[in-house]
Amino acid sequence: MPTATHYEPRFDPDTIAKTRFNFLQLQALVTVVLSYQVLFTKSSSFPVDAQLPTVLGLLLTCAFVMMLPDRVVSATWFPGALALADTGIVTGLMAVSRNVGSDLYLAYFVILLIATMTRTPKQMFGFFAVVVGLYGFVLYREVRETGVLQEHHLLRIPLLLVMAIFYGRTVESLRTLSEFDPLTGLPNRRTFLTMVTEVLERARKSSQTVAVLFMNLDGFKLINDTLGRKVGDQLLTSVANRLTGGPGRRYRLARDGSDEFAILVDRVPNPQECAHIAEKILRIMERPFNLAGREIFITTSIGIALFPQDAEDADGLTKNADAAMTRAKEQGKNTYQFYSAEINAQAVQRLELWHSLRKALERDELRVFYQPQIDVKTGNIVGLEALIRWQHPDLGLVSPVQFIGLAEETGLIGPIGEWMLRESCKQAKAWHGGANSPVRVSVNISARQLNQLDLVSLIGQTLKETQLDPHYLEVELTESLLLENKETTVKTLHALKSLGISIAIDDFGTGYSSLSYLKRFPIDTLKIDQTFIRDVTTNPDAKAIVKAIMGMALALKLKVIAEGVEKEEQYDLLREEGCQECQGFLFSRPVPAQDMTKLLQEWPSRCLKVI
Repeated sequence: MPTATHYEPRFDPDTIAKTRFNFLQLQALVTVVLSYQVLFTKSSSFPVDAQLPTVLGLLLTCAFVMMLPDRVVSATWFPGALALADTGIVTGLMAVSRNVGSDLYLAYFVILLIATMTRTPKQMFGFFAVVVGLYGFVLYREVRETGVLQEHHLLRIPLLLVMAIFYGRTVESLRTLSEFDPLTGLPNRRTFLTMVTEVLERARKSSQTVAVLFMNLDGFKLINDTLGRKVGDQLLTSVANRLTGGPGRRYRLARDGSDEFAILVDRVPNPQECAHIAEKILRIMERPFNLAGREIFITTSIGIALFPQDAEDADGLTKNADAAMTRAKEQGKNTYQFYSAEINAQAVQRLELWHSLRKALERDELRVFYQPQIDVKTGNIVGLEALIRWQHPDLGLVSPVQFIGLAEETGLIGPIGEWMLRESCKQAKAWHGGANSPVRVSVNISARQLNQLDLVSLIGQTLKETQLDPHYLEVELTESLLLENKETTVKTLHALKSLGISIAIDDFGTGYSSLSYLKRFPIDTLKIDQTFIRDVTTNPDAKAIVKAIMGMALALKLKVIAEGVEKEEQYDLLREEGCQECQGFLFSRPVPAQDMTKLLQEWPSRCLKVI
C-alpha cells in the first residue's frame, strides 16, 4: 500500500497573514531603532534639522513595505532583499553622520547574521557564542585602554541579541510560509516539486514506484465569472478541505495553480492503486458544495504519471501528469487518464501545430469555406455560414476541430477571427455585386472575441470598409458564451444589434438552454444542434425536443435553423413541423468561395429532387 505517513503540513491562511505582518513590524522596528542610534548619538555629525525628517521618511518607507502584496512578501528572495536594503540604509546613514563606531556596526551585523544564516538552534547558539566572544574582546580592549566601561555597551548586547532572536525566528517563519499557498494552506508548486524530488531519491534506492496525479476543476472559470471570485476562493478552500479530510488518505496534496491540485503517492504497488485513488477522488467531488447559500456541483479531470515508467525526475513527472490531465479533459472531463507515449506524441504534435498556426496568416494558408442555408418554403439559398479551414503545406486541409481550440487557448483566435470576418464580408459584398440574389453571411464569434473591448467598433469598421449592408451579416455565438460575464455580454450584443446585424445562437440545446437568457438577450435566430437532427426521424425523444424548440422559438418570434440535415426524411419532417431554414450535407458540404459562386448561379436546379 502507499505510504500513510509524512503528510504535508497545512497552515491557516490567517496565520500566514499574521506572521507576514509581524515580520514587517519587526523589520521596521530594527531599521528605525538602529537609524535613531546612528542619527542621535553624541558622536553623530548628521545635520540637526535633517534628523527628524529622516526618521519620518524611514517610518513612511516601513509603512509602504507593510502594504506590499502577499506575492511579493512571500517570495523566497524577499527576506534577503529586505536585509540588503536595511544594510544600505543604515550604512548610508553611518557614512553621512560619520558615526561608524565598531560596536554599532558589529551590533547591526549580529542581527543580519543570525536572521539570514541560522536555521537551527545549534547554529543560532554558535553565532551567539562567536559574536558575544568578539564583542567581549572589543570591550575588554576598550577597558584596558581607557580604564572606563561605558554602560550603554553592556545594555546593547542583550537588547540586540533579543532582537536578533525574534528577527531570525520571524524570517524563518516567513521563509517556511512562503512555501505554502496562502488561500488553502497547502504546499505550493515549488514545495511540491521538492517533495517529489525527495521521494524519488528514496524510491531509486528501494526500487519503488511513485505516482504524481494532476487534477483540474472542470468549469471553475464559469463559477468564477458567474458567482464571483470570492465564491471561487471559497470553493478552492472547500475542495482542499474535502481532499485532505477523512480517514484512509494515502497521498500528499498541494495546490499547483489557480484551479489545479497536485497529488503525490509514494510506494505504489501497482497502477491499479492509482486508479483506485483517482476514482475515490472523483466520487468525493460528486457531492455538492454548499457555498453562498446555494449548492454548487463541480467535477474534476485527473492525469496520472508514474516513476520510473513515464519519467525519472520531478519536472518530467509533473509535466507528463499535466499532459494526461489535458487528455482526460478532452475525453469528456470528470474522468482520469494515465500518461502514455501516445499522449506525449500528441503534445509534441500540438506544439508544432501551434508554431505553424502562428505563421498561417502571414503565409496566407487560411481559407474560408461556405455552407448554404435553405429557406424551407421557397427552396432558395438565403444564407451562408462562413467556416474556416487551414491549408497546411504538409498536412493538407486541416479541420477547425484540430486548431480552433488551440487558437483560443493561445490568443491567436483574435487575429484569425478578425481576418475571417473581413474576408467573409468582402466575399458577401462581391456576391451581392454580381448576378446572384443577395444572401446573408454568418460568422462565428469566439469567447475571446466577444470579450474584446473593441469588438463592436471592429465589426462596424469592417462593414464600412467592405461596404456590406449590416442586414446581410449575422454573428453566431454558443449558449455557454452568453453566461460568461452576462452584464458585459448584454451590452455588447445590444451594441451589435444597433449596427443592424442579426444574432444567432449556435448549437442550441447542448448548453445551458434557458428561457431567461432568450428573453434578456437580443437574439434573432436559434440553430438546433445536429445531434438532435441526426435522430429526429428515428428517436421520439429527439423529435420531441426539436418540436419543443421550434414551438418555443415561434412563441418568442425567433427564426429556427436546423443544422446537420443529411437525409430527405429529416428535411421532410422539419418542413412539416414548420422549420424555417435548413443547413447540411443534403444540400451541400462547405465549399470554397469560387465553388459557392458556381452553386449560387446554378441553384436551385442542382437540388430540385430535394426541394
